[in-house]
Amino acid sequence: MTNRMASRTFVVRAGLGLLVLAALGLYLGTRFRVGIDSQVQKCLPPYSVWLIDRHDRALVRGATYGFFAGDAMAPFFGPGQRVVKRLRGLPGDQVIVGAERTTVNGVTVGEGLALAAALHQPPGAFARQVILPGDAVWVMGDTPDSFDSRYWGPLPIVQIGGRAYALF
Repeated sequence: MTNRMASRTFVVRAGLGLLVLAALGLYLGTRFRVGIDSQVQKCLPPYSVWLIDRHDRALVRGATYGFFAGDAMAPFFGPGQRVVKRLRGLPGDQVIVGAERTTVNGVTVGEGLALAAALHQPPGAFARQVILPGDAVWVMGDTPDSFDSRYWGPLPIVQIGGRAYALF
C-alpha cells in the first residue's frame, strides 16, 4: 500500500470515528442533564448530584424527578430553576395536608409544616384537601423542612423534565 492510500484510509477512519463520537455526544447531551443541589440542608439526603434522564418521563410513585420551578415556588426557587423531588401523588389521588402530617390516599407521606414560620404563615394556611387533577402530580422531599407541594400545591406535569437518578 502506498503512502497516499494509507493517508486516505487514515482520514476516512478518523472521520468516521469523529462522526460516531459527535453523534454519541449529541445523543447524550440532549438526553441527560445534571442537577446539583448546593443547599446545606438537603431535602433528599445525602445526595447532591443528580442525573436527569429527559427521555424517561413515565410517572412512577416514589421515584425522583427533575422539574422546572414555577412562580409559586418563590422565595426558595426562582422560575425555571431545576429542582429534584420525589413523586408522592399521581393524578386522581386524594392529598390531605395538615399541620401534623400529609397523606396521599390515606398513607402518610410527610410530617408537619416546618417551613410555615419561615414563610411568615401559620401552618393552617397550608392545610388543604385536594384531588389531583389529570395534569398534575404531588412532589415532596424526604425531610420535614423540604419546600415542596405541601406549600405550593400540585405540580403541573408539563414542568417535569425527566426522571432523576442520584449520582453522589
